[in-house]
Amino acid sequence: MLKILFPTDYSECSNEALRYAVSLASDSGGTLLILHVVEPMSPYLVSEPTSNPYRENFLGLLKLLLADKPSVSYEERTVVGSPVAAVVGVAEEQSADLIVMGTTGRTGVKRLLLGSVAEEVVRRAPCPVLTLKIAELENAKRRRHAASVGAWPMEIAGAVSGPNLTSEETEDNPALSLLLRGIHARASDIHLDPVGTDMSVRFRIDGRLQCYCKLEQAIGQRVATQLKLLADLDIADPFHPQEGRLNLPDTLQGIDVRITTVPVALGEAISLRLLSRDRLVRPLQDLGLSAESLKMTKRMLDHGEGLILVTGPTGSGKTTTMYSMLRALDDGTRHIVSIEDPVEFVTPSFRQVSVDPRHDITLTKGLRTLLRLDPDVVFVSEIRDAEAAEAAMRAASSGKYVFSSLHTRDVASTITALRDLHIDNRSLGGNLTGIVSQRLIRRLCRECCRSDGPTAAEVDLFARYSVVSPQELNRPVGCSRCRKTGYFDRTGIFEIVIPEHDVMRAIEEGLPEDELRKVIRSHGTRSLESDALEKVAQGITTIEEFYAMTSIKIR
Repeated sequence: MLKILFPTDYSECSNEALRYAVSLASDSGGTLLILHVVEPMSPYLVSEPTSNPYRENFLGLLKLLLADKPSVSYEERTVVGSPVAAVVGVAEEQSADLIVMGTTGRTGVKRLLLGSVAEEVVRRAPCPVLTLKIAELENAKRRRHAASVGAWPMEIAGAVSGPNLTSEETEDNPALSLLLRGIHARASDIHLDPVGTDMSVRFRIDGRLQCYCKLEQAIGQRVATQLKLLADLDIADPFHPQEGRLNLPDTLQGIDVRITTVPVALGEAISLRLLSRDRLVRPLQDLGLSAESLKMTKRMLDHGEGLILVTGPTGSGKTTTMYSMLRALDDGTRHIVSIEDPVEFVTPSFRQVSVDPRHDITLTKGLRTLLRLDPDVVFVSEIRDAEAAEAAMRAASSGKYVFSSLHTRDVASTITALRDLHIDNRSLGGNLTGIVSQRLIRRLCRECCRSDGPTAAEVDLFARYSVVSPQELNRPVGCSRCRKTGYFDRTGIFEIVIPEHDVMRAIEEGLPEDELRKVIRSHGTRSLESDALEKVAQGITTIEEFYAMTSIKIR
């Protein structure tokens, strides 16, 4: 006969655990000892009411569950004291064979001050402890289904290749299940936000944020806690922003997940950045460069020294382009070092330093240290201030090959930004090896797109940017592969300039941005708009994507 100790606070989680405990007792012909612990009043906590309004519901459920199980007997006991000590003490006194309990227990201020009852009982109990997982997960599955988690069924997501986790890994950890869904959906980011009593889950796919589902509060909190545990973050501190990396199972090798948590008005929000080595480090020819742009990029890489800048707004693919350039240079004969905030993806052949203000490793100090390591190539993830810009220029002028990024609109505005960081025109003209300005634009889904002739307005648009108008334009439709969006994956559009001759002279003479842009165009350099329209003409993307891209101010 199995003697089961069942600690309860009469909450909804206890109801779920009770169902499982009763089924265990019924299967084994065992008995239940239901234990409710009343904590003594603490000067730090608001006292609880003497009567628990949930007890009646709990006992009503217990009687209902035992109605067809006459072999199961139970005893209810209330004790005053510390919950952990009381549970462990009663288990020893009654020689309990098993403790079954929920995992939520204390929440909010009580958990911050006193810790988790379940975690401490597991460590100190004289018998095995079964914390609520199976019953809660079954309930969670029903709720997730009702909350439309299946809006994008896994069989559809399975059409996209991705890692496979065992059922044990996903069932015991809903956080991993959520990550797996995001990976299968090709999400670059997952956002979890408290909304009322629920938690909203959104995926960013091909640059667009899309609602995925809503989780009930208890389930959402569990997922959030598991994510923080995977990243070794402090689960007892929801009041300060935290950052980290998730420690993932071996089955998810090649996937890197960064987590950022931040307190918001309704609770704690979590953002996950999903990075795949296959998607982050691509051959140059797979980035979307035209034949001429690819040729210019290889010319820059063959130069051997100076400063190469990759520019664009956040989420424009700058990091992918820079890593692809660095990999093209990584032939074993060059010493490549980097200072990044943070390190996007660990590359064994690079010496990578992560910015860490807690240990006084800033971007500028890290760069100065790296320059003493005898590097051939230096990668600075971003130039953010005048000090970093000056250090990068000094490294470039000393014969090093320096790669970095800036948040600017196009090539001409990059020169203006560097001038605003107090870099003089002669240094710019002498040290700039090349500038790559870029955006990302969605590709049409090849499974469902259709073709028809361009309208008169579209023909005029092509003519305005000196692009030959095609006879047919591809249009989005939508299918299961692209989840009814009409688009699948993204490609880059580029404006690339190697400062030579008139362009270098215009920079050194300090020509204003508009005039510098005219000089650049006079040499036949394709603008971002022209490159985007060229991809429209080739059937890679659509006019609608062109207009969406140009909503970011470009000249």
